[in-house]
Amino acid sequence: MENLLQTPLQVIVAKYPAVLAVLEKHHISYCHFSKKNIEEISVLHNLPSLKLAYDIQQIVNQEKWNKETLNNQSFTELINYIIQHYHLYLKTQLPIVLAQLEKVTQKHGNQLPILSDVLFYFEMWKDEITAHLIYEESKLFPAILTIEQTHQMPENISKDYINKLIHLIEKEHDHSTDLIEKIKSITQNFTPPPQSCKGIQLCFNMLGDLYNNLEEHTQIENNILMPKALQQLNLIYQSEKKN
Repeated sequence: MENLLQTPLQVIVAKYPAVLAVLEKHHISYCHFSKKNIEEISVLHNLPSLKLAYDIQQIVNQEKWNKETLNNQSFTELINYIIQHYHLYLKTQLPIVLAQLEKVTQKHGNQLPILSDVLFYFEMWKDEITAHLIYEESKLFPAILTIEQTHQMPENISKDYINKLIHLIEKEHDHSTDLIEKIKSITQNFTPPPQSCKGIQLCFNMLGDLYNNLEEHTQIENNILMPKALQQLNLIYQSEKKN
């Protein structure tokens, strides 16, 4: 518990994005307090530090357990997990990182041209991943949940439709990965240039956190969610074919 009290909020959220829900519950702005630790935040919000740490620790423990049991979860549980732990994190972090990147590029871009390149590719990646999240939540996830709830192929959803959706999502994952890998390459594995100011160091650290979160997010969708959906789709299709 002591280590948790002294850990900066941005470090905790990068590893356990669902902690954002605890912050909302306590009306704590992640944008304003991401650099502070639990103890400091508790003092500023007049909250018992052990209570806040306990609530966060509960989420951390639950998330550790979830990662060990993802393969056995229902589609509803798995999709809720993805939204709460990865989509919510991206939606929260992307505008924060963009604002920080714009700030340091405006201030230091002439001395460090690398910042303009990073900003260029980040804006491209942000727009693409934002559209991707919307597409998943409005198309792919509802289709999978409909199949889970009905245990049959709905009249308005064909096997080809699901296959095309999954193929498109996988292609978008590949392209999104290519873009953030480009940023990783430009920044030499998100390593701040020598004698960088704290603003640049923070920016590169946040980019590294985004990279790690996206990598885990993509692996869960590519290796668990979508293969599981295709397997269920084939079982239903074969069953209906026999009938």
